[in-house]
Order: sequence, then structure tokens, then C-alpha cells
Amino acid sequence: MMYNPVTLILNGSYDVLQFEGETKHLDMVRYRQAGAQVIYNLTSPLAVISRYGGSKFLRQELLPLSFTPTKMQWWPNYNLHLLGGGMTFVKMTEWYDYYGFPNPQVSSLATMAVYHYLNEVVEMRNHTGDNVDPISDVYIFDIGGILLFSSDNVKQFFSQTVVMSDWSGQPLFSLRDGTLSNNGQFFSFKWKIPTLDHWHLFYLSGVEGIVGLSYRKDDGASISAAAGMIGSRRNTLNRHTFEQSVSLQWRAGLFYDQDNSLLASLYVSGLPTEMIKLNIYPGYIDFAGLFFGGVLSVSQNGHATFGLTMNWFPGVSMSTN
Repeated sequence: MMYNPVTLILNGSYDVLQFEGETKHLDMVRYRQAGAQVIYNLTSPLAVISRYGGSKFLRQELLPLSFTPTKMQWWPNYNLHLLGGGMTFVKMTEWYDYYGFPNPQVSSLATMAVYHYLNEVVEMRNHTGDNVDPISDVYIFDIGGILLFSSDNVKQFFSQTVVMSDWSGQPLFSLRDGTLSNNGQFFSFKWKIPTLDHWHLFYLSGVEGIVGLSYRKDDGASISAAAGMIGSRRNTLNRHTFEQSVSLQWRAGLFYDQDNSLLASLYVSGLPTEMIKLNIYPGYIDFAGLFFGGVLSVSQNGHATFGLTMNWFPGVSMSTN
């Protein structure tokens, strides 16, 4: 798989660009304006929460007490920020340690701070004023994830009992217009079914939630199949509080991994721009120490996007439309 600080920032910070209707040009994000709004909300948390409603904040942002699509803002908080963020902190620490960086944990914390801050900036779009989302994301779930995964017991649980892995996308920059695509943060979970030697329950989280089964062979290779829903578009429910919900589409996927490192994925979905998407991750093709992968995406109207990726650098893409 592709994994380094650059791909982490492209996948995690710009995760929201996966949604239909979002600008894919990185220079279209108003970083100074949006950054100021993020700081404003983070430095006035009690006042912002009070105007939003403390009980509403508790039900929809913090605790899994609301289960209608327009009131489940807590869902990505647990999946991406608490579990995903915590696991990413550990994985990034291991990355810095492997490549000989001094103080790998400090380097990981610095990278996490950049990626989480940019994530909030990109999600802010053009909104000015109150927004409780950065408050719950940063102060509770981002920090909480790092603290949670500082426990050896938690790390052992998510590496042995429920095996959690980073299966994020392969970021591509278009040769035509420089837009970013095929990025996104995704995490897989596998839990061995008792009495069945090779079978696991399988769950993939991110902007999607798909569930299924995974079959692990004796050589460590696994094939997984899952189906469920994926977020297709962000909807602003209240322009004053920037309260949002997500429209859903169906999605199914087939995955091949080696010892929980994703090597290939095939998606079929109801997304207009990505009816079919195939990712072959770097690992099969080796040239002068560089490992190459590829991407093919086909939209509902027949337009195709081809991408070439490498293990160390973001990939490039060309489209027929």
C-alpha cells in the first residue's frame, strides 16, 4: 500500500472531497478564511455549543443516541476520528520509527495535528460563524483517539482480536486540470468467527459503511466481500449552525489483501461518477526500486479515468471526458 505523511494528508485532510458536488481543486479551498473560522470555534467552544444546544450536541455529536440520517453526526466521529485517528497515530509513529526519525512519537503528533487541522479547514468550506463539528472532532474524538491508542491493551485488541487496518485510497492528480481524486480514508475491521478457522466478519468504514465476510488462506492472503451504503453528497441542514447530513447510495466491494495489507479492491456502486472503480495497489510491478499500481474508474455515462500510482508519490490520472 501507499503510506507516508503526504498520502495521509491527501487522504485524511481532503477526505470530504469524495462527495459529489465538492470542488476537487485544492487551491479553491479558502484556507485563510476557513482556518480563521476553525480557530474561532475551537477558542469559543462553550459559547458555540450553548447557541447550538447542549442537549442536541450531546445526542447528535457525542453519543450514539440519534439514528436518523440527519442526526447521526456522531457516526464519522467514532469511525474516522476516534478509532481511525487513534490507529493512524500508532501507524504514523511506526512509520517515523522505521525510517529512523528522531522522536517518532513527536513527529507523529505533529503530522496528526496538521492533518486534523486541515481536515477541519477543508470541511468548513465557505461557512462563517458557529460550527460545533471542529469542537467535537478535535477536543473529544481526535485527542481521545490518540489517548485511547496509547494503551497497549487497546493496540493489542485492534491487532489481534478485531484486526484493524488502514485501507485508504491512492490519491491521484489529474494531468488535465490538477484536480484530486481517488483519495479518502478507509479502515477495515476483521473479527474471526468462532469455530470457523478461515472466516471473519468484515467491516469497512470511512464515508461508507459496508459489511460482509472475509476468507483468510493459510498463506496469509484474504479475499473479502461486503455491501452497504456510502455517502454521496453533503447537505447543509442549517446555514447558521452549519449542521449537515449526508445523502446515501448503495455500494459493494471485493478486496484482496496479504496479511491485512490491501493489494486490490473492486467497487460497484450507485455513485454517478464512480459506478465501477478498480484499484491495484503498488506491490506487483517493480522498476528500479519503485513499485507501481493502477486505477480504473468508470462513471454511469461511460466516461473512464485511468491512474498510475507509485509507493512513494501521489499518482497521476487521465480521463476520457
